[in-house]
Amino acid sequence: MPLKIEDCAQAPEGFFTDHAEGDRFYESIKAAGLADFDFGYLVIYRDGCVVTIAPYFTMDFRLNTMLPVGRMKRMLAGVKFKLACIGHPCADFGRIHGEVSEETLSWISGALAKKGRLLAFKGFPDALPLSGFVQAVGLPVPVVSLSPTYFSDLKSDRRNLLTRKLKKAATLRYEEHDGVPPAYVDRIFSLYLQTYEKAEVKFELLNREYFRSTCPISKYLLFFEGDHLIGFTQLIGSRDYLINRYIGLDYSRSDPYGLYFAMFIRAVQFGIRENYSTLELGATSYEFKRILGARLVPTWNYYRHTSPFVHWILGKMKVMLEPSESELK
Repeated sequence: MPLKIEDCAQAPEGFFTDHAEGDRFYESIKAAGLADFDFGYLVIYRDGCVVTIAPYFTMDFRLNTMLPVGRMKRMLAGVKFKLACIGHPCADFGRIHGEVSEETLSWISGALAKKGRLLAFKGFPDALPLSGFVQAVGLPVPVVSLSPTYFSDLKSDRRNLLTRKLKKAATLRYEEHDGVPPAYVDRIFSLYLQTYEKAEVKFELLNREYFRSTCPISKYLLFFEGDHLIGFTQLIGSRDYLINRYIGLDYSRSDPYGLYFAMFIRAVQFGIRENYSTLELGATSYEFKRILGARLVPTWNYYRHTSPFVHWILGKMKVMLEPSESELK
């Protein structure tokens, strides 16, 4: 029987209901109304039964988006395409629910071609069966295995380093919350913007409503200098999988406490205490995450332009679209 494909605005029933970045995560972010992004789901049926659900987003994508600050980023600032992408702008891993085969991906690609000129699959494993797409290396995702013996299993020099890092921040007041207290939303958004502006590579830009709409699925670790909030970590978890989704820092106050490091150590402690077995730490800034014992899970991005000529040019530019050495530190 031939396949049938449907474009849905809402998350179909069963779409990753048991995953931290599943249906509630996708729908919460859609409700936030992030500027520049439109979201949906491509649902494939075989014999009347759902076999594949692929989340997508569309945006006007500037070709220099993933490039570090420099001459080439400035040169390509004016080049942009209408992007139709499988995956999610706020998730490091791309996920497709159900069957992932050459047949289903062909149908998905055909549907994407009606939504944009540049087609992409973001954050997926190696060797997706995608005909005609360029496969480019993406940013690896650091993932830590947690257990009750996590700290005792570390080598003594690393364990002592983490103890010193945490002790440096010991004078800060530390709080854990289910969701973000409404009184702190504006401050948390301000701290997020400071971190966003410091990032070498920028893709999605959150708004205040993001922190409100994702409140029911989030845990927050908050750090105060006196009564002044100077740092936060947003955690999203489900079953045994926890994701360190976003952080924010007041860089004018946080450095004397080594707060950046303390935030990640606290996230590890939280994950162990709450019986999570896996903690995803977020792509980029890898050095300290390696010290925490993170393994780097590789990802790939796949892209194709609907114009054969432009696609040929983009294929020649593949190296420019892959992570630079500075991004992997």
